[in-house]
Amino acid sequence: MLAATVTTARNGKAWVPAINTGSTTARLPNKKELGTWVPVNDDMEILSMSGELDASRVSQWIDDLGDSATPLDDEKEVQIGVEEPQARVLVTKSLRVYRKLTRNMGDCPPATALDVHHHIDTGYSAPIMLKRRRQAQMEDQIVDENVTKMLGAGVIEEGNGAWEFPVVLMRKKDGEVRFCVDYRALNMVSKKDVYPCPRIDETLEALGGILLFTTLDLRTGYWQIRVAPEDQDKTAFMTRRGLYKFVRMPFGLTNAPSTFQRMMNGVLRGLTWVTCLVSLDDIVAFTSRGIERHVVELANVLERLSQAGLR
Repeated sequence: MLAATVTTARNGKAWVPAINTGSTTARLPNKKELGTWVPVNDDMEILSMSGELDASRVSQWIDDLGDSATPLDDEKEVQIGVEEPQARVLVTKSLRVYRKLTRNMGDCPPATALDVHHHIDTGYSAPIMLKRRRQAQMEDQIVDENVTKMLGAGVIEEGNGAWEFPVVLMRKKDGEVRFCVDYRALNMVSKKDVYPCPRIDETLEALGGILLFTTLDLRTGYWQIRVAPEDQDKTAFMTRRGLYKFVRMPFGLTNAPSTFQRMMNGVLRGLTWVTCLVSLDDIVAFTSRGIERHVVELANVLERLSQAGLR
């Protein structure tokens, strides 16, 4: 995977970062086309990389990126913590340019545009079948409602494999009931992926001394990653309506956090620990150099998410 990046060509050659998001070695044939090179606008390069920023120049730069005039559908609900009117205008205009990232996509956004799949390596383990647990009629109705919603969103499909795990309903602190599948038996036979998530102490240390920050939260982030076709049967669960399998990555799998964090680190490579931090589907874009710089750096993060097809 190649992320969008700014580089300098010297003697007809340019270096670009690449990441292998899979679990196997990838070889690139000689002269294979990997992407498209386009000249960088001088103002964009200056605004993105160095120099003192002027609010009027940043505003013009945002206008050049896209439609910054048409209000968002839910613009009145956007919470901007800065009081200065000019600063609020800059932030609002940058969000308008990337409106597709905030547009309501229903219960589940489309899958990421990246070639990222969650794999479940169970080695030579035999298929596991755990019978459906008896539930109250009201609980069965909640399960049916969740199944209907996930089918409509393209998160699950009807299954016919040899794997089966029970559904459990978990009540959250706010009283909301969450649909879950008990994958503990599957996790015990799955080969572990030890890709790390950021340490809390390192994250807090990196945020020390910042002046401004913006928090972003992906919508149902796990469901934006596909399950590898050969492993979808292993996610199957039974309800009174039949057997279903996940085609998008569900919660509860032992390696799901590693898959998600690896993808996000690849998407934001070069920006993390410099102008943003990411922990699973939570992103913090930050700066210690004023609102103009923050708006430019926030736009860089939004552009990466946009190119990756994440919402």
